[in-house]
Amino acid sequence: MGGSIYVHMFGGYFGCALSAVYTNKVMLAKYHDKFEKGDYNSQLISMLGTLFLFCYWPSFNAVFAEGNA
Repeated sequence: MGGSIYVHMFGGYFGCALSAVYTNKVMLAKYHDKFEKGDYNSQLISMLGTLFLFCYWPSFNAVFAEGNA
């Protein structure tokens, strides 16, 4: 239990590395205004996903608990 921190750390660093590799300055200059804004639906889905994880995260981590752990 608690070993999922390594998976999440890897995912975070991997995502940052990929975004650094695949981001070029021409694309950022061309689509800069679209990266800064989110429409109503994307913000709503993001909020609902955050609330879902906030409520259910302890049960996700407790899957591997045995006995009184």
